[in-house]
Amino acid sequence: MPVDPYTFFRFAAQNYSLLRDLYYRQSVGDADLRELVVRHRVENGPTPDYIAGQLVDFSILEATPEATASYEMTRPVRNLLRFLLKEQRLTSAAVIQGYLADLEQSQAELEAAISESRPVRIERALNEIGETLERIRQDSRANREAVINDVLSLKSNQDRRSARERFEIINRLWTHYLEPLRDLIDVRKAMDAGLDSLDRVLRAGAKTFDLDGTLSREFSRCRVRLLRLRREIGIDFHECLREVEPLYESLKRDSELVRGAVRALERIGKEGLKNLALANQLAISIWQQEGLLNNLALEAYLHGVRGYIPRVATPLATSPSVPDRLLIDPKIMLDKLKKSMPVDDVLYWLVTNYGSVGPGEVLRAYGRIHGGDFGKRIFSEMERSYELEDVTLLAHPLRIEATV
Repeated sequence: MPVDPYTFFRFAAQNYSLLRDLYYRQSVGDADLRELVVRHRVENGPTPDYIAGQLVDFSILEATPEATASYEMTRPVRNLLRFLLKEQRLTSAAVIQGYLADLEQSQAELEAAISESRPVRIERALNEIGETLERIRQDSRANREAVINDVLSLKSNQDRRSARERFEIINRLWTHYLEPLRDLIDVRKAMDAGLDSLDRVLRAGAKTFDLDGTLSREFSRCRVRLLRLRREIGIDFHECLREVEPLYESLKRDSELVRGAVRALERIGKEGLKNLALANQLAISIWQQEGLLNNLALEAYLHGVRGYIPRVATPLATSPSVPDRLLIDPKIMLDKLKKSMPVDDVLYWLVTNYGSVGPGEVLRAYGRIHGGDFGKRIFSEMERSYELEDVTLLAHPLRIEATV
């Protein structure tokens, strides 16, 4: 039986603390559930039995398969709370490969529908492709959040884990998720080739059905989703790599030192210190002490410097003034851009309005516009050159239209 969303979310808002407590538990028995309900129940609110019944009626809790009178949170509700609490779980490269297989199948169906001019089948295939692209993008973003959460947890080390335990965690993250994902999104691998093939099919379909307004918009929307996916999955991966790699190298060194020290101590305990042969391994044949002062010599030296008065230090010369660097105010620039929409060529617009600030600042502003959400983006097929202070840039013009 369908659940009324308004009633569900009103109940969830009124009992949020209870839901959050249940989220962090694998399962809960009848007695423990009643205790939790009583603990989180608001004064003069519904009875505990009523709240417990609503948890089951709203499909928030369901009976566990391994025990009677025991409940666990349903997967959809747990996923919703995980999303809201930013406690995402990692998606393996194998799952993403499954998505890519779905994309290949949907692409084949789309090509067949285009060749047969079947608008209904084309629209259905485009919807399936768009849904799969969004799943990959959302899983990529969830991976990024999960990795950052794990890295922050390992850095803070509130659980007081040893260096070896922390390295095992970060090593699993590295070998099971980042390395396979790096291999998957490599520009020379199958994923990039598959997305290139899908992009060509979408381009061809858009040209074929250029006069059909509905299908043309669907092709354009699907291609924009594809472009956004390719941009964001790379950003997410490199952000994860930037967070994990330094910690991985640091914990790897610490773990190796700890393992080496443990083995050395075990050997000393069993065989004695002489069996380590430190003199041979460190290339030390004779121990010598040189340059050491005895107490009398040190005392004489201190008596000699007791009356020393240091000279006034020479003041440092002032450096020449550096001219202020011209910067583009992001807020003013974006307000001006929104008032100028539609803009046929964003980079030309920046060169015209801010060309005097220098190529670096113009490109920084272009990246801010390209990566932000300021309207519908359309890239031109033709390449164009832009002149900027002894620098010539080549790029495909980017057109931005206001979102209706």
